[in-house]
Amino acid sequence: MTRQNPQDSVRRHRRRRRGVPKALAAVLIILALAGGGVLGYVVGGRSQDGKLAEKDALLAEANTRVLKYEKVLEAAKIDPDEEFFDALNPLVQSPEADALAGNNVGLPVNDALIEQGDQLEAQPAATEAAPVVVAEFGDVKIMSDEVLAAYNARVNQLLLYGHDVAQYADSLMEDTLTSIVTEKLKYEKAEELGLTALTEEDRAAIDAAAQQEFDALVEFYIMDDEALTPEQEREAAIARLKEEDGTTLESKRAEIEKNWWDTKLSEYVAKDVVVTDAALQETYDRYLEDQQALYASNPEDYEFARRYGDETVVYNPAGYRTVKQVLLAFDPEDSFRVEEILSELEALDPAADAERADALNGELDILYAKLQPTADEVLDRIAQGDSFDALIEEYGKDPEQDEPAVKREGYYVSENSTTYAAEFVRAAMALSKVGDVSEPVRTAAGLHILRYNSDVPAGPVALETVRESLSTEALESLKYDAYDAQLAQWVEEANITYHREALQ
Repeated sequence: MTRQNPQDSVRRHRRRRRGVPKALAAVLIILALAGGGVLGYVVGGRSQDGKLAEKDALLAEANTRVLKYEKVLEAAKIDPDEEFFDALNPLVQSPEADALAGNNVGLPVNDALIEQGDQLEAQPAATEAAPVVVAEFGDVKIMSDEVLAAYNARVNQLLLYGHDVAQYADSLMEDTLTSIVTEKLKYEKAEELGLTALTEEDRAAIDAAAQQEFDALVEFYIMDDEALTPEQEREAAIARLKEEDGTTLESKRAEIEKNWWDTKLSEYVAKDVVVTDAALQETYDRYLEDQQALYASNPEDYEFARRYGDETVVYNPAGYRTVKQVLLAFDPEDSFRVEEILSELEALDPAADAERADALNGELDILYAKLQPTADEVLDRIAQGDSFDALIEEYGKDPEQDEPAVKREGYYVSENSTTYAAEFVRAAMALSKVGDVSEPVRTAAGLHILRYNSDVPAGPVALETVRESLSTEALESLKYDAYDAQLAQWVEEANITYHREALQ
């Protein structure tokens, strides 16, 4: 999960509420269903003879997961953002979400879900009968129970996200069947090539991959606690990860080792793939066309790409500059109070509630005043010629300041930026020339001292400038293409026989 930049939060002030807000209720539904079984919720509100005990058990398990995740979010001091959860409106507006939020409403019978639920309950029943062969090649036979189990898992996921399962049923079953057949075929090829046995080099690579993935998960679970040392915060996160997700370094290693043969197979197939100049030019042209269209209508995508470097940027929209910042952040208690004050101010009528607004703004002044001595110290050191980057390292509390792109270039900002707080954008764009430094800028995160780092030339980025990173991305794409082509050839050569009627 990507951490939210502190200045991002200023755009959206929300009052914290007691209990579980409806938006959070929707998210908790998703989390609970992912861990406790989607049918526990989908069919939990239905009544059908002979099924009540099973449904009650599933629903209880889902509710348990809800409570556990609620505690995790509360411990993290997460306040749901209505804009962030816009995509969840269908869930948020549902009676199910109202019920979870504590509102006194009943759960209606949903005919669509009943129809889909009956289909789901009928299909697993087939697994209780003797499994039959639904596909075969060579000595390999794929049985109906394996396909149906995988199919039902995928249907559950579609139901969770509100899709019309009926319209996907046939294509989903076919896709599930062919995916399983392909996986079996790939393993057969890996065995033939001697790639399923692990070497010492493999084990070392698995250990490294497991450690890297586990460390990333632990970082996500770390909660800032001034009472704990960094080592204690990490230990607490490891314990929380095990309790909530069941993940340990050992389980992550076992997960990677289980599929290591597939990694080796893809590397074997693509070992001779290279990026030619023509292929690189084709990749550049495709990126350029796509990014020109995307960034013209979605500047936030450009800012995201620049911030996290997930894809090489080959096109810069007009009007951008980069800025770096020293963020002097509120402590957790003051941050909570600032959010409350800003939420209340946002809801006030300036004319009718002028006295209350003055009192709240006065309280804000006191909270910001706590940060001002440090801000003065930073500005004094800038005036003395100290390195701005060094001051970021010493004073900065921006959780993204160590992101490689942010550390190197800063944030990409224009007059039209919506990624950042309006106060942040105004101050960044008010700086006259490269090297200028702002006075402290107030946002809900604290005080920001900004430095105009560079101008960003508009238009295409020269291919030579991005050759190295673009070559890496082009190589990965070509490797995937080579692997897909080889799989298609193996499938054709395998003479696979399907018995699809067994799944009807």
